[in-house]
Amino acid sequence: MLFLQDTRSIGLIFWIVVALLLINAAVVIAGAVFEDAVDIPDYVTDRDMYCLLIGAGSLISAAIYGLNAHRVMSKKMTRLEVLHGYVLTVGLCTAAGGVFGGLAEYLCTSDPESGIIITAVTIVLGLIVILISMAIVNGKKGFMKKVIWAILVISFILMLIDALIPADNYWTYAEHIAHLLIAFFMLAFILDSGIRKEMGALS
Repeated sequence: MLFLQDTRSIGLIFWIVVALLLINAAVVIAGAVFEDAVDIPDYVTDRDMYCLLIGAGSLISAAIYGLNAHRVMSKKMTRLEVLHGYVLTVGLCTAAGGVFGGLAEYLCTSDPESGIIITAVTIVLGLIVILISMAIVNGKKGFMKKVIWAILVISFILMLIDALIPADNYWTYAEHIAHLLIAFFMLAFILDSGIRKEMGALS
C-alpha cells in the first residue's frame, strides 16, 4: 500500500487522534461548568473534580500523541520506528490515563476501591506495553518476536472490534472514532511482510 510506504502520512492519523482527544477533553472539562455537557455516572459524588480529572487525562494523552505525531511527520523514519513510537505512545497514555481515571474514581465516586484497582491495573498494563515497544526494536529475532507480533495483531483486532461497539456517551464515541482509525491503519501496517521482517517475526 502506497500509504504505508510514506511513514509521514501515518502522522496524519495520529494528528486526527490528537484533535479528537482535545475535543474530548474540552467537552468533559466543560461538564464541570455545564451540567448538560456530558452524562456523568450516578455514583459520582463530586461532578466538578471528576470532570476535571478525566479531562486532564485526555489532555495529557493528547500531548503524548501530539509529540509522537510531530516526530513521525517531521523526519524520515522507518516503519519499524513508527510502530515502536506508536506502541510506546499507547503504553504512556495507558499509564497516564489510568492514573487520572483512578484518581477520579477514588476521589470523586462512592466506590473509591475501584479507583485503586483501576490505577494499579492500568499502570501495570502501560508498563507491559512500554516493554513490548522496547522489544520491537531490540534487534533480536526468534520465537518471542513472533509472539510479540501476534500480541500486537490481536490487540489491534480487539481495538477494531471495540471501536464498532455503540458508545454510551460523547467521550466514548470520540475514543471509538480514534481507535477505529488507528486499528485499521496499524493492522494494515503490521500485517505487511516488510514490517514483519524488520521486526524479526518473519523468517
